[in-house]
Amino acid sequence: MRHMPNDTIIVSVGSEELVIAFGDPGLPVDGRGGNDVMIATVDGGPSSLLFVGDESTLNGRSHGGNDLLVATVEGRLPYVSLDGDAQIMSDQAHGGNDVLHVEASNATFANVYLSGDAELAMTGNAKGGNDLITAEMGDRSYGAFSGDSGSLMSGNAQGGHDIVSVMQTGASGNASISGDAFVSMIGDARGGNDILIYTVGADAQSGSASVFGDASDMNDNARGGNDILIAAVDGNPDSTSIVLVGDASQMTGNARGGNDILYGSDRGDLLYGDARAYNPFIGGAITGGRDILNGGGGNDQLWGGPNNDLFVFGAGSGQDVVSDFNQGNKAGGSTAPEHDVIDVHAYGFAGWADLKSLISDDSAGNAVIQLTASDSITLDGIHAADLHARDFIV
Repeated sequence: MRHMPNDTIIVSVGSEELVIAFGDPGLPVDGRGGNDVMIATVDGGPSSLLFVGDESTLNGRSHGGNDLLVATVEGRLPYVSLDGDAQIMSDQAHGGNDVLHVEASNATFANVYLSGDAELAMTGNAKGGNDLITAEMGDRSYGAFSGDSGSLMSGNAQGGHDIVSVMQTGASGNASISGDAFVSMIGDARGGNDILIYTVGADAQSGSASVFGDASDMNDNARGGNDILIAAVDGNPDSTSIVLVGDASQMTGNARGGNDILYGSDRGDLLYGDARAYNPFIGGAITGGRDILNGGGGNDQLWGGPNNDLFVFGAGSGQDVVSDFNQGNKAGGSTAPEHDVIDVHAYGFAGWADLKSLISDDSAGNAVIQLTASDSITLDGIHAADLHARDFIV
């Protein structure tokens, strides 16, 4: 296996300039990329930067180096794309353990795209590295962040165990974050065990993000990893719109979700343990993970999805709605029984009898658990009489 040298590449991108650089141009099939450092300063816009840690294509048994890609971005309408290893990975190619960072707090209308391994596709038996991806986003900017592929994972491609952390520092902005493939996982693709964090900074007036543990779409026999999704709001913005999805927006065919942990912010969030929509090949073909959902503060709406899930509520949790308590299997077309559990231990009830006295049906017939004067849990489609001690951790 030919080893490429460890290079340092430093570039400056001015207004209306396009800069493209590869860490290991000419990397041969079955070669190994160097551990490269690539640093860019984007001083104005509109301008475009593309960094690729190794080479455009990694195939055969090629192995990407452990690269550091950093861009400091200012100005209006800059475009920045950083790929940890390649644009396409196939065969038995393996991504390096890369670090990607963009500082774009002072940019406006920026478009930032970071992919831990491949920009376009991971196919065959390609395997992603364990990457660290971080970004700070400026006003009215958009970012798309993926732990492994910026678009597709297919065949037997496997995602690495990645950490992706994005902060909205400007007044407003939008981010989309996926732990593995930004668009689709198909075939027998497997997701890694990722940690995904979205933070609305102290000075932001609004923040919007969609965070998917694995991909936007999981099809065929794709399998999600065991991911941790975290949303945080540091200041007091006028509005937020944060959606956390443990696996994918849509699960189709025989897709299988991982055992995910979701932590919402102190604002009203939407949390889905597995997916937002299901299209099983046959009834029950889609399997959800055993997920843990904690909406944090604010008035949240939560869906555990198929399988047995745990809903956790702490003091100050707000007026929350669980939309599929013990009903998640139906979404996947299964009639199998399900046992979700609600954890209210933080409220200090003496036992089930004390908690039971606080449960009644609302005018629509849905069970409402009135934890405090300001905290409640509404269980859509469930009556108070349906609930028992075994449904709670007190």
